[in-house]
Amino acid sequence: MTKPGKHRILVVDDELTVCKSIRQVLIREDCDVDMVLSGEEALCKEAEQSYDVMIVDLMMPGLSGLDLLKMLKARNPKARIIMVTGYPTMKNTLQAMQLGAMDFLPKPFLPTTLRNRVAAALETGGDEPEGSGASG
Repeated sequence: MTKPGKHRILVVDDELTVCKSIRQVLIREDCDVDMVLSGEEALCKEAEQSYDVMIVDLMMPGLSGLDLLKMLKARNPKARIIMVTGYPTMKNTLQAMQLGAMDFLPKPFLPTTLRNRVAAALETGGDEPEGSGASG
């Protein structure tokens, strides 16, 4: 059960070790973190529960991170989504930001960087104009 005031985070990555690593960092920040290993699972989880921030891997088998981003933003235009990838390119970054991602984080990243980016996403309240992104 989530404590009042606790932030809810959904981590979507096809690598369990990545999910667990992100979860460990954010649990230390007193966040309630759910993990799923596919875009399809993420859609089901997000339909059951609202999240303050979603951290989504760009490259996943089946439903890609960009396709998931489009679907999540269609359901909730104010959804706060941070994309992560081991394959950062300018094209991927621009495409994710144009589709409404708040931030784009290349792997590997430091725990401090992850905490700062999530904190910045939480501070926006989901009211930031599309495509403005968080700086970091």
